[in-house]
Amino acid sequence: MPKLVTVVGATGNQGRAVIEALIGNPDYTLRGLTRNVEGKGAQELKSQGVEVVAASLDDQASLKAAFAGSYAVYGVTGVNELLAVHDLAAVEKIEETLGKNIAKAAAETAGLQHFIWSTLPDASEISHGKYHLSNYVGKNRVDDYIRANTDLAAKTTFLFIGQYHSNYSYSAVSIYPIPSANAYVHFASHPPDTPIYWIGNVTRNLRPFIKPILEQPDKTKGNVVFAYSEVQTSEDSLQIWATTKGVRAFHVPASFELVHALWGKYADLLATMWRYWGEFGEKSWSAPGHTLLTKEDLGVTDLISLAESFKDYEL
Repeated sequence: MPKLVTVVGATGNQGRAVIEALIGNPDYTLRGLTRNVEGKGAQELKSQGVEVVAASLDDQASLKAAFAGSYAVYGVTGVNELLAVHDLAAVEKIEETLGKNIAKAAAETAGLQHFIWSTLPDASEISHGKYHLSNYVGKNRVDDYIRANTDLAAKTTFLFIGQYHSNYSYSAVSIYPIPSANAYVHFASHPPDTPIYWIGNVTRNLRPFIKPILEQPDKTKGNVVFAYSEVQTSEDSLQIWATTKGVRAFHVPASFELVHALWGKYADLLATMWRYWGEFGEKSWSAPGHTLLTKEDLGVTDLISLAESFKDYEL
């Protein structure tokens, strides 16, 4: 009998990746959760045979109803919409609440065998308190909540996902045209040799991780999977982008004070994240005290390169 996989945020980047990874596979049936079942994305899912259900992350009852009968649940939260209307402290608290709602509903789902929780490393722990990243903190508090529930923790794969190629569109880490020089610049308060762990096109490159996560439960449940496609320095990443676009691009050092003056909370969130990566390198994506699995451990192949991710991408 096919196993029901329920996907939170089914019309988002990660949700679409999960659905595309499993759709058409006779071993699974798919249920997609969205706030607007009449929206274009939801209608496209319905046309592909996905069961689409209305649910809200701030309504735990709707989540419990939507998770009923699931073999596996994919849980994800995000801060983009929250940043537009809230300060960083509020963003952290709201994301924590939404994530805990997902986790509580998963814990109370009879028969649930696998919970995949999209999260990020504990930067505060790794940096010994030096870096407080608001787009990490809410997720990390949910991690703690899950691990405090022994039964749920044993069913959970904690999933780290590397940098999206599209993050070059976001303010403090974006690439800006300088028309008079026929060039682009990337203002950076981080060193040019900062290692960037890319997933690239997440809808495309997360896909090959999903089936191995579900089908290697002895490895993945209770542990951390780090989904990334390649590692490039900040400078090399910029030049890969420039080459795919046939333009010149320059990595321009800037003080964090200047970056903060230009972009405010977006600098505190995004530019600080890249500075954290620059200072802690490979360790910035670690999971102290927990087993971390990569593409090599799971036998993941069929990933496209960063250059391919950038090919059809416009800022």
